Amino acid sequence: MSYLALISQRAGNLSRYSTWIGLSLIAATPRILAAFWLPNEEGDPYAYVQAIDMMRASIIGGSFTISELFGFWLPLYQFICAIITTVIGDPLYVSKLVSAVCGTGVCLLVFALSEQITANRMASLFAFALIALNPIHIMYSGFSMSDVPHALLVAGSLYFAIRNRWILAAGLVAVGGLMRPESWLFILLLPLLQFFLQRRVSVIAFLLTLSSPLIWMYISWSATGNPLEYFIVRRDYIMELLSRDPSLASFSAPHVMANLQTMLYSTGHAVLIACIVASLILARRALRQSDHGISESSTGLVLTLAYFFSSLGFLLFAYFTRNQPAIFARYCLVLFALGLPVLALMLRETWKSKTVWMRGACGLFLVLCLWQWTVQLRDGAAFVNLVTQKRIVADYLKGQSRDGRGHRVFCDDDTIRTLAGFPSDSFVGSTGSPGDPRLFVDYLKENRVEFVVYERRNGSAAEKAFRDMSDEEITSHFQQVAATRTDLRLYRTVF
Repeated sequence: MSYLALISQRAGNLSRYSTWIGLSLIAATPRILAAFWLPNEEGDPYAYVQAIDMMRASIIGGSFTISELFGFWLPLYQFICAIITTVIGDPLYVSKLVSAVCGTGVCLLVFALSEQITANRMASLFAFALIALNPIHIMYSGFSMSDVPHALLVAGSLYFAIRNRWILAAGLVAVGGLMRPESWLFILLLPLLQFFLQRRVSVIAFLLTLSSPLIWMYISWSATGNPLEYFIVRRDYIMELLSRDPSLASFSAPHVMANLQTMLYSTGHAVLIACIVASLILARRALRQSDHGISESSTGLVLTLAYFFSSLGFLLFAYFTRNQPAIFARYCLVLFALGLPVLALMLRETWKSKTVWMRGACGLFLVLCLWQWTVQLRDGAAFVNLVTQKRIVADYLKGQSRDGRGHRVFCDDDTIRTLAGFPSDSFVGSTGSPGDPRLFVDYLKENRVEFVVYERRNGSAAEKAFRDMSDEEITSHFQQVAATRTDLRLYRTVF
């Protein structure tokens, strides 16, 4: 190799490294800031943190057993975070930062996958920008949940499958299968894809994908004596949820449309349309060239579409069979990541075309992308505003703790509980609390509750009691000490 060729090669390597470092910083900065600045959304993230804290305590105490991995959720994300917290501490921020790092990895994989499919740097950078600057993806990358880490494993599996590294692809699927059950669909999908493309199946890869549900059944057996206990727990939870909320139990048109709109909101109209159009074009080419099989240049697109539509089909199947009563935006983040490389390909192809209607299609894709970003930015701003209102209440409670004595608080809001910084046993909530006004007041007295956080939410005992009280009864028992622009108020008890 000549001296000039060596210099050119090193310059190319430096440029490539600089690109990856720059992309990493662009994706990581907003996600790490979100992890530190935004509290978790209500519900599941705090249950994840609690599970991580319990695992950490048993690991440090030397009492950890494999049966402790059993729970409502698959355990790998929680276990990894628990291992880290044994050294660093702080389960809340560790779990958020693990998610943020994984979110950064998803963005980088979208860029790498787009380069594989499009062979175009500008189209790949555009796909990267769509996810790196996506408000909802940034927000969920800062939450203590397994959705974004699982999306990293699925996208990584796709990357290695495209590069014909089937064992590595299966290994990531196996890891993902201990994080979320959605990865179990690849137990059959990966061998089928490999056989379709190469007319052979890797036995090692198949056994790897099969290992995750087998390991989980072993954990279930160790904890409960029944390897299928997880499915029973989920069934009982869904039945209880449907009995509490009859609207979830019926496939009414408004309910179904609302869930499908949520799916489109997170996946993106442009992404879904691009994947459908690409599938139709690919099918048409396959019919015309049935004797030649799939060309090597189309392999990446075939695999990407297979991963995308299999994941979409699994989600819709779970929803319409009532194994998943509702579709949440975070469930579709993996679809957004898997579909973006296809969108990048469609943008490149429509932009290169000289025909008016193809250029119009390119413009439509861009408009839909801008519309999705604008709507999600609005919703992200609404979430930040809601958090700001909750901080007002939490800061007031935190100020009360400076007197050195413990305070008891009625509060159903996990965010306020966390931001207030009180010990967990300082709080009581609607669970076990009566909704009858007199009984509710007696309950507060018996538990020596000094503050009541009132907000409109389903099943809130405080809302039920206040709704049935007269204004005179409210003022005789409660003094409002903090309020926000939303319907969120803090009362001090005066009995």
